[in-house]
Amino acid sequence: MHKQRIHSFDELCPFIREVGLQHQDSWRHKSRKIYDHQFLYCFKGTANVKILDRYYKIKRGDLILIQPNTSHEFWVDEDLLGELYWFHCDFFYYNDKEWHYDFYNDAEKYVTLFGEILKYTEHMRENPVFEDGYMLPEYMRFNNPDEVEYLFRRIYNAYIKQDDYWQISAKIYFLEILRHVIKQTNNKKENGNKKLYVVNQIKAYIARNYYKKLSVGDICRDTGLNSEYASRIFKQLQGEKLVEYLNKYRIAQAKKLFLEMDLNVADIADMVGFNNENYFCSVFKKYEGKTPVKAREDLLELYYSL
Repeated sequence: MHKQRIHSFDELCPFIREVGLQHQDSWRHKSRKIYDHQFLYCFKGTANVKILDRYYKIKRGDLILIQPNTSHEFWVDEDLLGELYWFHCDFFYYNDKEWHYDFYNDAEKYVTLFGEILKYTEHMRENPVFEDGYMLPEYMRFNNPDEVEYLFRRIYNAYIKQDDYWQISAKIYFLEILRHVIKQTNNKKENGNKKLYVVNQIKAYIARNYYKKLSVGDICRDTGLNSEYASRIFKQLQGEKLVEYLNKYRIAQAKKLFLEMDLNVADIADMVGFNNENYFCSVFKKYEGKTPVKAREDLLELYYSL
């Protein structure tokens, strides 16, 4: 049995092969299947989509994602015609990315999409599963329809103009659409992002202020964080206590100063935020396994051997 591969978000390398506007054209009472993915975004009126046994009446701000090899129907209402942007796409790089374009533009091949099965299974795309089991939604309503409509319109305009670099422009706008989709629908990632924000805020503050006399309370107060909560989240995500990270960061900065021969150990200790030389030496040996003097000698020996 084939095991579903888990993708990371930074693997996304989207390719848009065909873009258009959907008005009166529809396929009702005759299910269609496709080989790749298709995005449908309603920006005016209403339209209807049926995917397997799931029915959606979509209006402005609604997105439908048609997945590969999935039966679906589409039709518009006569009294309030829906207008939609659509495009066919891949989420990752494939060597056969042009095959689908040629297929969809061959009328005799295109009609086979309305058959029971799709013949060319070697060109079938997967429906990707991302980190933490996240999958892109089949349907969603955007909280920011104006901004998303702008992105779809830019993709459409880029496709119509077909300049030498339209794929680059389309990819940029598509990635921004995906960012909106994932941010709005991936609750696990959103919660994780909030925690990661806390950790990154602390790290950034330490990077700017490590040379000062800092305590955990100072860091949390100046970053507007609850000390107990921030310390717990930092330990959870970073795998070490905040004070340990601070000391290790200071030691790393101290080691960079060891090549400055006009500075003694006491000077360096003060420059990276330690209260006194003895405490600096104690912490340094705890994490480095040697005294600052020995570490400096080893570093200089390496430096002069280059």
